[in-house]
Amino acid sequence: MQGIERTYCDVCINALMGAWRGLMESNAAEALRKTRYGKGDTLGFDAQTEIDIKRRLEQFDQHAILITEELDEQAHRRWPTDSDPIKQPLMFFCDPTDRSIQLEEFFKAISKDSPTEKIGNLMANCEPRKKWEEMFEVPVIITGATGAITCVRKGKVVFSVILNYISQTIYVATDIGIFWYQLKDFSDPSNEKINLAEICKGGKNLSFPGIRKFGYSPDDCKRFVTFLGKEGYRENFEDSQLFTENSEKFLHHRKPPGPPRPLYLSELQKGHGPVGFILSNGEKIGEWMHWLSFVKYSRNEDGEHALRAYEISLGRPWTKSGMLMSTSRPYSLFCDTEEGMYLDISRLRNFERPSQFRCMMVIVPYDNERIIHILHQHQYREITSSF
Repeated sequence: MQGIERTYCDVCINALMGAWRGLMESNAAEALRKTRYGKGDTLGFDAQTEIDIKRRLEQFDQHAILITEELDEQAHRRWPTDSDPIKQPLMFFCDPTDRSIQLEEFFKAISKDSPTEKIGNLMANCEPRKKWEEMFEVPVIITGATGAITCVRKGKVVFSVILNYISQTIYVATDIGIFWYQLKDFSDPSNEKINLAEICKGGKNLSFPGIRKFGYSPDDCKRFVTFLGKEGYRENFEDSQLFTENSEKFLHHRKPPGPPRPLYLSELQKGHGPVGFILSNGEKIGEWMHWLSFVKYSRNEDGEHALRAYEISLGRPWTKSGMLMSTSRPYSLFCDTEEGMYLDISRLRNFERPSQFRCMMVIVPYDNERIIHILHQHQYREITSSF
């Protein structure tokens, strides 16, 4: 990473830390009430995390573009028009609060007797990891509600930062490596000083062992995680033809988290059931953009790329709210050149709401040949790690 890119990463870490601390300092009644922010029916905790992130990023660079579902209109006014990646501005793709539905239910459960108590205090008194796993699914270190920011500079993914609000764990994926770091209590002021150097020094390197290292069986290799929780997603998935038999028996999770989904392919999933690949099933860009850093920077024990990415294009793609759920090469954000692949973010200017752009993408361990063969049979395009 260049020096300026390390600084960008430190700013994003600080922004997510500020959002987390603000969330913990608010009381449940504040967090759960509806606000007039954004779309007009946003819950307090959604608005608060986004406002905190936006404020801290703007204090650092008022010209950087922040893309969230609530800020589409503001971002669209300054969207890059030139397809030359060198001329595209600094952009941050952000999901301030992933798994909002589950987080709302969680906050209601822990605050039912003390609605005006700080959320941080309520969590300190309820064993939040255990409570989350009882209410939803294991392991909380993957499935907990998160905030995420990914930086794209000159057509290249630079880094991603993900903070798990429940397990209080932060993940960074950069060219230095992929690390995870356990945060101190929300009220500890030293959290404000945490940066990339501290996470790399005091955190743990996150490995993506591959299916042979995990000892997966052929059927284990076919187990997968994707979103099938709303109308239209099942039909879209079936048209990918990844399975000739009933895929339901291989489905690990139908309403999974978005940004941290690659963690299902990491060592953190060990002991919680095999997962052979993950899929973006025509989901919004804020869900899968963060995966690209994990694909780009993950390494196996031989120092080779541990994860591979493929873009699925359907002959007759489905749509959701007027957006294609899968994109053929002319519509894709991934562009090929002699120097490698880059992201042409300028293409999103044609959409009134860029954050609604969708894609079908498979992330698979480098040695899951059973799935890789199927992807190649359908001639789905591999997204090379030069992006």
